[in-house]
Amino acid sequence: MADALAIASWANLKRLIDRDAYTSLFFSRTIYAVNWYNIAALFTFIALDFNLNVSGLGIAAACFYIGVGLFQVPGGIIAAKYGARNTAIVGVLIASVAVLLTALTSDFYQLVLLRFIVGVGSAFFFAPGVTLIARTFRRESQGFGVGTFQSAFYVGGTLGLFAWSVLAEMAGWRFSLITSGVLSLIGGLLIFLKVPKDELRSDFVIKAEDLRRILSNRWLVLISLELFGIGSGTFLISSFMVYYLEQSLHLSPSFAGIIGSLTPLCAIVASPVCGMIYSKTKNARLLLFSLGVLLTAALGLDAIGSVPFAAASSILAGFGSGAFTVGYLAARDSMAASVEYESLAVSWVNTIQMLGGFVSPIIFSLLVLSFGYGFAWLTGGLYTLVLISTILYPVSSKR
Repeated sequence: MADALAIASWANLKRLIDRDAYTSLFFSRTIYAVNWYNIAALFTFIALDFNLNVSGLGIAAACFYIGVGLFQVPGGIIAAKYGARNTAIVGVLIASVAVLLTALTSDFYQLVLLRFIVGVGSAFFFAPGVTLIARTFRRESQGFGVGTFQSAFYVGGTLGLFAWSVLAEMAGWRFSLITSGVLSLIGGLLIFLKVPKDELRSDFVIKAEDLRRILSNRWLVLISLELFGIGSGTFLISSFMVYYLEQSLHLSPSFAGIIGSLTPLCAIVASPVCGMIYSKTKNARLLLFSLGVLLTAALGLDAIGSVPFAAASSILAGFGSGAFTVGYLAARDSMAASVEYESLAVSWVNTIQMLGGFVSPIIFSLLVLSFGYGFAWLTGGLYTLVLISTILYPVSSKR
């Protein structure tokens, strides 16, 4: 099995068209993810400085997801008009500056506002990044390419949860944020230098009818609801696992970071594999539901309140995260006849999960304070199961 995957991966890599552009996008996506995940790893240190509890982490996570969610569609529309490359560069710049300013913040409310702005920049980068990374591969290997783009996210997540917690222990949480902010700026510079400029059509005009057709597409709405379920579950694990292990199961920050990083580590493998499976089968519905069930099981394991089960949960959640790759590819394929709107289709299916995702951390933290972690994890699992089941509704995947 491993040999077959290695051979398939090598065959897809040989279809890479622009290595420099691919490398710059992979690096930028990696640091993008570091800035997504590292707050969860750093929150123990931030909480000591600002005298906070788990509800503070819930608020910070929620504001970040609101920023990402609200600006997904605007980012897609801007990319359609001004190009995916230009939009991605602007997004990286916004997020980088906000991360650097977060390292200088003097109170919790400033941190919350800046996390919102990091979310805005992340939204502008994400969907255009999917479009750009796909273009660096030949058509038959674009599923693998988008999968590796997701892998970069989980490489960054692994670093953000583990390496940045170690860095914070050694040099402080502020220094760790300055480091990731500077690296993010470098990523934006690489995109500017290495990614080819968009070939913009001078006669292209964004039409209200086109926007209405995309935003009301039933298949895209179903994918959105599915990713809402996947996102709700993975947000809980990525945002709270490290803090839960430290505060409830009494692990050290480094050991908790190792277990928390198992989710993005496993997703590094799952994302390109799921991309390849989708490219071969085009069966998005079955793949999405199966991966959603896997994530539901992961949340159920956390309710047991045991370190080994928490580690198993992190692993299962990582493999379940492959659903994002499948969802983005299915959304992009639905716009096959409208190249300019590819980024918008991807950003649209990401919008609901991000906007809905802000509710999950808040409710979860309230459930923890009222009933404990076991009840909160179990409720999150049942909630996720209901949402991911919507993909079974019989709607055509064609435009």
